[in-house]
Amino acid sequence: MKKSSVTMNVIYNMLFQIFTTCLPVITTPYLSRTLGLYQSGVYSFVDSIVTLFTIFGTIGTSLYGCRKIAYVRDDKEKLSITTYEIILLKLLLLIPVFVIYLFLFCLFNEYSIYFIINILTVIGSAIEISWFYNGIEDFKSITIRNFIIKIIFIICLFIFIKSPRDLGKYVFLVCTTNFLGNVSMWFILKKYLLPLKKVKLHPFKHLKESFTLFIPQSANYVYSLADKTMLGYLTPTLANVGVYDYAYRIVKMIISILQSMGYVILSRIANLSANNNKKDIKKYINKSISFSLFLAFPMMLGIVAIAKNFVPIYLGTEFQEVSQVILVICPLIVLTSFNSILGTQLLLAIKKDKEYTRATVIGAITNIILNFILIPYIGIYGACLTSLFSELLVFIMELHYSKEYVKLKEIIINNYKPLIASLIMFIICKLIGLINLNIIIVLLLQIGLSIFIYFGLMFIMKDKIFIEIVNKILTFLKIKYQIKES
Repeated sequence: MKKSSVTMNVIYNMLFQIFTTCLPVITTPYLSRTLGLYQSGVYSFVDSIVTLFTIFGTIGTSLYGCRKIAYVRDDKEKLSITTYEIILLKLLLLIPVFVIYLFLFCLFNEYSIYFIINILTVIGSAIEISWFYNGIEDFKSITIRNFIIKIIFIICLFIFIKSPRDLGKYVFLVCTTNFLGNVSMWFILKKYLLPLKKVKLHPFKHLKESFTLFIPQSANYVYSLADKTMLGYLTPTLANVGVYDYAYRIVKMIISILQSMGYVILSRIANLSANNNKKDIKKYINKSISFSLFLAFPMMLGIVAIAKNFVPIYLGTEFQEVSQVILVICPLIVLTSFNSILGTQLLLAIKKDKEYTRATVIGAITNIILNFILIPYIGIYGACLTSLFSELLVFIMELHYSKEYVKLKEIIINNYKPLIASLIMFIICKLIGLINLNIIIVLLLQIGLSIFIYFGLMFIMKDKIFIEIVNKILTFLKIKYQIKES
């Protein structure tokens, strides 16, 4: 199979992540004012439970599928059989989980109507095959189809969702568009696979490895989903879930952009690992770290600098506390990005599954224990501190397991320029925030000048990642001029 450009795959994936990040920029202010704090909390609470069930229903098959497809993609017969087996395995695994879901949440539950609508989400998780396209590094197909589905979602959102009474319609809209997105991936699958012949499939031979990935994958979701679920049960009102969820959403917008290269690099490194190419693995991982930090440092410090002005404009005055929560959880931007690189992109790709599992499970257990201790006393901030400590613990462990490829000293030496530029940008941005003008004008000045200052400093310091990105863009635009490193 023809090998795709890593740079172009990252660009495709990042374009989609930027687009999906821009969606909440448009939709979140509308939803926060339309649904209100309590109904937003109800949605977040139900969604966290449904997501946990879909994770248990698929038992790590998406991560496993991506990696397995990357290993066999050069042999079309193996690729076809493996794909059919993993699809069948997902369907078989979901049946018992689906039955449990129906009995526990769709009958005699205060929010059963929303859980019934989410049956579409549970079924959609069984037929989801984006892992296949990630494995063969066809990110263009995923990007285009998801883009179309998201556009439909935006149009329907503004047409049909008008008040807190429309929460059911909103849940249906989210579930339906996600389901259609999963179905759309099937239409071009036959282009890559041989027809299903009279061969005996053995789906359960993939169960053991898939299950080993399920443990760390489910543990990873604990940080966000368990926090919201436990806030719902351990605090007196679901409004707390709404505040935490909106703060986490804003931070997650940034994290999702940084994680967009995850499956791209995972697929490529898995392929290099199969050929025992350690030199290139180290090169890709360290470039991935540099690229993430190039964006993570300014985004983290930037959101801290503008949070006070940004939140009331963006979400409304009812959500003012969100700005304080953002200040506490913003380090997740750097920590989660690091953990995605060391865990998903490296440890899983080189089959250090046990080490990855150990780190994430210890982090998840720590998260749950600390939540039980801290949430009853300090509520939302207990959940925030718990997430930070758990992610830090996972980072320390994954860094230790990755020492053959990644050195902390080298990370610091290679990435001090973005940190310095981000700190200078942060100071100037905070000073701009003190100007006595209309809050919207001040916010626009903060954002515009921060972007100009950061990239200007990167240009002056001739940062390698900045130069490479600019040169790639110039080449893409067919402009012959190239920036040279100092």
